[in-house]
Amino acid sequence: MPSQLDNQQQPISILFTHYGNEWIRGSERCLLDLITHIDRKKFNPIVWCNCKVMADAARKLNVTTYHTDFPLLFGWHKPRFHFSAFFSLINFGKYLIEEHNVKMIHANSGAPNQWLNMVSRAMKVPLVAHLHSCYPLRDRLTLGLHQVAMTVGVSQPVINQLLDDGLPQQRTCVIPNGIDINRLEQQTKTDLRHLLSFDENDFVIATVGSLIHRKGTDLIIEAIARLIALGIPARLVIIGDGPERLQLQKQIQWLDIQRNIILMGERTDVSALLKGADLYVSAAREEVFGLVLAEASLAGLAVVAPSLGGIPDVVIKGKTGKLFAAEDIGALTKAMHMFYHSPELRNEMGAAGRQHVINNFSIKRNTRDFERLYTRMLYEPEMHMRWNSHWQVLHPLVNATRQVLGKSFKGLIHGH
Repeated sequence: MPSQLDNQQQPISILFTHYGNEWIRGSERCLLDLITHIDRKKFNPIVWCNCKVMADAARKLNVTTYHTDFPLLFGWHKPRFHFSAFFSLINFGKYLIEEHNVKMIHANSGAPNQWLNMVSRAMKVPLVAHLHSCYPLRDRLTLGLHQVAMTVGVSQPVINQLLDDGLPQQRTCVIPNGIDINRLEQQTKTDLRHLLSFDENDFVIATVGSLIHRKGTDLIIEAIARLIALGIPARLVIIGDGPERLQLQKQIQWLDIQRNIILMGERTDVSALLKGADLYVSAAREEVFGLVLAEASLAGLAVVAPSLGGIPDVVIKGKTGKLFAAEDIGALTKAMHMFYHSPELRNEMGAAGRQHVINNFSIKRNTRDFERLYTRMLYEPEMHMRWNSHWQVLHPLVNATRQVLGKSFKGLIHGH
């Protein structure tokens, strides 16, 4: 049965907004892949972002793109009270709605919702917040995440924090991330042993991510040192960069395992490199999805990762990899040790993980789910109007504010 979108003479314009840093990583890649695969006969994407690298990437996809600064009110960085810039963002958002006849707004992170909520209500255009991480209560309040028409989480833990605040469940949904399988499959395997002059019998372990505390790379390095002490010829390949690089280098030197660990920095051929490894490992302290875990599974690798956040949905315990308690270096070491002695199990779990990703985490499925959501938001009256209810908007805000006041009061009592 044809949908109302099939009868449209012109594609519906959607304003995609993105707040981020000057890189293309998880959330940036997700948005670019969504824009690449969205049905252009039905939807016309417009991009508005605050980083040049993202703007350049969007323009290469033949998308009308706007690049401006996104100063936040009450943010973590100065200026925290730039009200004139805030109202300028609201006015520019209204201009974009009118200029491109925008019918839907998609915020690819939490920050833009701070001013897009006002744009959305002023222009009577529904707003979808696509959240790729959990936000502390302070940010949920200052960014206006309780006032959004529909909040999409990449996993259930992202949504749970808002449900706990009192946000009605019908104004939330979960759409798992998707990866562009065809694009990644085009990257041919890199022989890591040859590239990095490893021995044929070395156990090559890969990890990918920003070098920040949250990703737990320091925990993996410690586990590698323990693995080496057990006589395992382990080689760790770290792909990615970040502010903790120098500290990690010092840790490697202190453990005297420089020969066993390679810091490769940022790479554009991650999938090709993963195909040349024996095992993929994550020790993240927080992870609501783990896009690179799906990419590792697609590359045919068994995965060792902490059992937290959305990871158990991506890595099936005992079937596609081994899950361990977060920050348990002993359990991490034990899992890697087990996989070293069980190459057949590695291959079996790698094959199962690859099929799991193909079945559940393709960009085609992700895009289809978003297109269905857009259609519902546009054409189902109860979806379009529910978020305009004053109580539906105010109730979670009041509930969350009570949490803040309650914690502050307890802090005063206990002297914190």
